[in-house]
Amino acid sequence: MWNLFSNSKKNSGRFAPTPTGALHIGNAYTALLAIISAKSYGYQSILRVDDLDVRSLPQACLQGQLYDLAWLGLEFDEGLIEGGPHAPYRQSARFHIYESAVKYLNQKGLLYPCYCSRKEIAAFAPHAQDEGFVYPGTCRPKQASILDLDKVRQPREDGRLPALRFNTHAFRASPALAKKSYHRCIIYRDLVYGFQSAHLDNEIGDFVIQRKDGVYAYQLACAVDDYTQSCSLVARGADLITSTHRQRLMFDALGLNLNECPEYAHVALVVDETGERLAKRNRSIQLKGLREQGIKPAQVRASLSRSLGGPDTDQIDEMVKAFSWKQLPTTAVPWSLHNSF
Repeated sequence: MWNLFSNSKKNSGRFAPTPTGALHIGNAYTALLAIISAKSYGYQSILRVDDLDVRSLPQACLQGQLYDLAWLGLEFDEGLIEGGPHAPYRQSARFHIYESAVKYLNQKGLLYPCYCSRKEIAAFAPHAQDEGFVYPGTCRPKQASILDLDKVRQPREDGRLPALRFNTHAFRASPALAKKSYHRCIIYRDLVYGFQSAHLDNEIGDFVIQRKDGVYAYQLACAVDDYTQSCSLVARGADLITSTHRQRLMFDALGLNLNECPEYAHVALVVDETGERLAKRNRSIQLKGLREQGIKPAQVRASLSRSLGGPDTDQIDEMVKAFSWKQLPTTAVPWSLHNSF
């Protein structure tokens, strides 16, 4: 078992924003849900920062997001400011942990180098879905093997650097998987949307574990962090349902007990008055923009509670007492400044 960084027994739920822009009302919706759902279970709440590629993130964005959460009155038990037993709380500071997971997967013969460009994959991939094109297996070796990672990560003669891909075919053929209840599909029951299933070949494929620029992929990092930070509950937007399949697959491939895999609750996305998905660049729905218009934090919290199907209150303790997964809407949640306050 991959257990170099085993988790503690204390259960938690987490909110894990990526600091790519100002937090908007949709981000606040999932942040509040993460807190009240964790508290309803008696779990710790964690604020984790998913900043894998720090080079592409706007300067001071993280500080702005932390200020917005504090202004809104959303307090976490653990996190970048609060500290806690599961530090560090920034993914950019956890690369040594992800590398240990990569080495474990490599020792199982589950990785291979891929030199394909995005354009080449798009030209030959048979399927496309939320996570992009399902990789057609162009670079997949006929025989799985253990790689010399230092050597493989060097550019080849034409200068191309490889990404490391997870070999779904090799995993599916492994004796360990033959003992599982599935062979071609990842399945789980979502707390909001019920039974979910994804075909390993047609919907998941061989996905990237580490990018060619050395940045570890979200699917690996998220699965590793959720395990090592004792996340027993993950509440997040429905746009990440397809990510969950890959993260559960990572859990299994790392030799972890699927009984310790988090329970997942994906919630309907908040949309604007026209039904369009909220954009961080839209100042009118940013928390900063609401603050500048004189909207009070209590007003925002009460509005979010109503949007979550909860009571008309700004008090988080009252939201926790009334919380039920059945209250959550499963269709897009329209939001506007005019009808929310």
